[in-house]
Amino acid sequence: MHIYFDWASLFSSQGAFILKVLVPPVLYFLHGYGATIMAVAALFRPYEAWYIPFTKIQLWFTPGIFPKRRAKLAQAVATTVTETLLTPADITDKVEHLLTEENIYLTIDMFVDAVLKEFRDISKLHRLASDIAELSPTLLEHFVRSVIESLEQGKDNKIAAITEKVFDQVVLSARISLDQANEIAARLLEAFATPAKVRVGMITLLSPTNIASLEESINVHASGPYRLLARIIGVKRVCYEWRNFLEKEPEEAEKLIDDLVHRFGIRDQIAVQIANFDMRTMPLQTIANFKANLITFIESFLIEHKNDILESVRKVEGEAMSSVRNAIVRFNPESIPQEWLTRAKQDLTGFFASYLKRELGELLEKAIPALGMYAVISQKIDLFTARQLEDLVKRICHQELKALEWFGGLIGLGLGFIQIAVNAVRVGP
Repeated sequence: MHIYFDWASLFSSQGAFILKVLVPPVLYFLHGYGATIMAVAALFRPYEAWYIPFTKIQLWFTPGIFPKRRAKLAQAVATTVTETLLTPADITDKVEHLLTEENIYLTIDMFVDAVLKEFRDISKLHRLASDIAELSPTLLEHFVRSVIESLEQGKDNKIAAITEKVFDQVVLSARISLDQANEIAARLLEAFATPAKVRVGMITLLSPTNIASLEESINVHASGPYRLLARIIGVKRVCYEWRNFLEKEPEEAEKLIDDLVHRFGIRDQIAVQIANFDMRTMPLQTIANFKANLITFIESFLIEHKNDILESVRKVEGEAMSSVRNAIVRFNPESIPQEWLTRAKQDLTGFFASYLKRELGELLEKAIPALGMYAVISQKIDLFTARQLEDLVKRICHQELKALEWFGGLIGLGLGFIQIAVNAVRVGP
């Protein structure tokens, strides 16, 4: 059996042939193109839900897909951004690359220059001085109170750290001049070593028990000739005689002591010892113990005299305000040497660079969740109107959506030609 097509009989005329060849591709093209346009439009429109007239029955596919699923879309975009596109690791890495010493120095340089520029404005300077001066007593009292309360609770080590630094950098290396030493020695003699106090001290020292102990110690430890000499002189008898003199002749004894102090140059000897004293020559363990005792003394003093210290702070409220105000008003940025300013900026840069290098990871770990990026992105998208959401997507994907429409038309065109081929095959002999 032979299969053949009688094209002449299939198409009665040339016009009918052209019509049958062109109509299916055109119709299928229009159908595909229109269907794609409707599908893209259905993503966004209608903006609101439609209902069957006079009923509360909502029509399917209203509102559009994006407006209807806006909340879920917002959550999905927020999840994608925070978990894939902009993760904490990405933020940390970017911040670490940006926080170089050069960038930190530029930031500090601009900040310091901006602050100094504001200080050149006299009206602002006076206003700032007044505001800070009014606040200074409150800040001072709050600072003192918080420090002492932290000490009481054992939660603060600032006082210990400050005391230790002052001790290491000031006290440990401090030296007293000879003039100052003479003054200190004179005050010591006037307060603690007056003839009357020395006489009373010597009477106490020459007690019968101590005299007996002295005689026993000489007999045990002194060599033969010195022991013999002590017996000849009669140390015990001399001590008792000296004690009787001190007790029975107080005025003469005090005159004698005062004369001996001047003749022996006791004050000068004490002054020389004070001037030559260098704490750094002491054993390290002794210095460490002295430092620890000093810290303990200061902390205990602050805690025990808390109310007195706070009352003193309140009493100097006026002086504090005046001092702060005068210090700010008299401040002249031009008086700062440029070398010092540059060095200060470099020191601040080094401090912040070292601090951020050490603490950046922990700071970002706390800061990133606190920023609430997920909630911010989700809320922003959820607050978009349907039209804003449509404009946003079309602005981002305009070319892609247009290409999708044409792609739908091309598919329809291809189906049209396939339909022609199928029709041709179905035509029998």
